[in-house]
Amino acid sequence: MDTLDVMLAGATVGQAALCASVLLMRSVRAPTGLPLAGFFCAFGAIASAPLLHASFPLAPALFPAIAAPTFFLLGPMLWFYVEGLTSETAWHPRTAHVWHFMPALLGLMASAMIAAMNPAARSTMFLQGELPEGIFPPVVALVLFVLVIGWIGQSGYYVARILYRLAAYGRRIRDLFASNENRELDWLAWLVFFLGGSWLLATSMLVSENFLGLALVDHWLNGATALILVWFLGLWGLRQKPGFEGRYPEFQAEEENQAEPGEAGDRKYLRSALGPDQAARIAAKIERAMREDQAYLDPALSLQRLASQIGTSPNHISQTLNETIGECFFDYVNRWRVLAAQPQIMSGSETVLAIALSVGFNARSSFYKAFKRVTGQTPSQYRAQQLSSAGV
Repeated sequence: MDTLDVMLAGATVGQAALCASVLLMRSVRAPTGLPLAGFFCAFGAIASAPLLHASFPLAPALFPAIAAPTFFLLGPMLWFYVEGLTSETAWHPRTAHVWHFMPALLGLMASAMIAAMNPAARSTMFLQGELPEGIFPPVVALVLFVLVIGWIGQSGYYVARILYRLAAYGRRIRDLFASNENRELDWLAWLVFFLGGSWLLATSMLVSENFLGLALVDHWLNGATALILVWFLGLWGLRQKPGFEGRYPEFQAEEENQAEPGEAGDRKYLRSALGPDQAARIAAKIERAMREDQAYLDPALSLQRLASQIGTSPNHISQTLNETIGECFFDYVNRWRVLAAQPQIMSGSETVLAIALSVGFNARSSFYKAFKRVTGQTPSQYRAQQLSSAGV
């Protein structure tokens, strides 16, 4: 076993163990971290193969027994973590989650079959890559092949489901909040893409080495990829809080009054009886709150706060914004903020950050993004263009 492989595996396992320990310590007050801890444990167990190989000569023959159920835990654990981050009510493990572990149970049965093999046959099969004589080894090989195919399908299912959930969550927070700096989960979407590519690479390596006798890439590259993934997930996952944390009772009440049972965050106003005249009155109230009361100056402005201010249902405000005004809450409020910032940008008396904070933004980056969306230019480009048009 190459020394670099062992070093990379040791770093990956150590990082995964540290992250899992921190998350487990927090789990009493933050149960959302439990599935992420489970992911780190499963990933660390898989990444430990080079360490076991270097420490125990016979370990590689038994490692497939460890890997068979463990691989099937990665997708569900990551899904539960995403579900917890994006849930509008407090997340806890439920009995409905049990079915996600059925593939892992099948993998555990395969582990029992591997453990029941004759040690010599097991070594021949997993160390030398040859199929031993007898009836049982071919059956084990067939079961493992089916599990590999099943794992590919399971991984694709969870990647697609997670990306769909994150997209729906992104739309939902834009309907509810005017500032989303601490709620956006773009990093998680990129991680899922990266993880999906890593799983495809690992599967290709497994198939090519066991069935074609070819090594597609050096093992150190696979180890380096695993280390980067664990480091990135630990860096972001340990500090990420659920997007709706602290607002669960508010959303629970809204769900009970407004949403269909079992409906996801991307609501379609199924129970609304909002007519055109009422929508026009609500639109006028919203406009007045922005123009006269300057509600957009509140950095923590949310749909619920605006609803309390104008005395209208949050669901009706959201429907009016999306269907009558044609903008989500996030874009609508930030458009007002940009309009308020434009005279200050023209005067040039304040820094961009000071202007951004004065009109309700929480960060310079979000101000730049909103300004370019509204005007098609950065603040400096806008000022230069306006001055040029005025002949200054």
